[in-house]
Amino acid sequence: MATKSLATYARLCTEFYDLEQHPRHAEALKFYMKHALQTDGPILEPMCGTGRFLIPMLQAGIDIEGFDASVYMLDGLRKKYALLSDKAAPVWQQFVQEFSTTKQYHLIFIPYGSWGLLTDLEQAKHGLQRLYDHLVPGGRLLVEIETVSSVPQPCGIWRRASHTRQDGSILALSFITSYQADLQLFQSYSRYEAIVNNKIEAQEQELFEQYLYRVDEFDTMLRDVGFTHIKKYHAFDESQEVTSDTPMIVYECIK
Repeated sequence: MATKSLATYARLCTEFYDLEQHPRHAEALKFYMKHALQTDGPILEPMCGTGRFLIPMLQAGIDIEGFDASVYMLDGLRKKYALLSDKAAPVWQQFVQEFSTTKQYHLIFIPYGSWGLLTDLEQAKHGLQRLYDHLVPGGRLLVEIETVSSVPQPCGIWRRASHTRQDGSILALSFITSYQADLQLFQSYSRYEAIVNNKIEAQEQELFEQYLYRVDEFDTMLRDVGFTHIKKYHAFDESQEVTSDTPMIVYECIK
């Protein structure tokens, strides 16, 4: 199956991503770390980014590896891990739709709604099938999805954010969002600028797209690829049931 080339997560985007702290990262890391520590066997993190989860798990002695479609994300991960270990980071570049290996995993997890980056539902289903096929019998898939209730409001206005680098230069982001309800497609047009001595040294433009699922939509896709034991709850609270307006859902599936 042919896949489109990656048009997001280039150099400046990756650097900004690494400087930006996800508001629920501590909570998310605790959640996924708990599941990883309970797993007796190899773990895989597709779409692993710059290693927000993978690196702490490696440091904890967990048997984990990962891959990502962005060479810039992986470069950032490898550089960070090289400061902590004399071993190479167990990661590689690959699209989830093209994932194939002879290895089987006891746990596969994808945090932070990254699954929505697969905006073509046929490719999303194909990628999900690949993950199912690479789980051992009884293996678990944990995947977090964002729903149509997660659209940030208001759309259609310019926003700006920035971070100061260690050398004192500025990395700035300007972006405007939109949402096509009929396609369930969230879009963010972004412009990244590296500002040194009040001058723009480099810039990068990006169209970020994310498919947002209806509350019960992902359940059907999971069943279609073979999962029969499916549990879902409000991220990251296993005791909180999903409602029609839940913005982010964690699915826990057993093969």
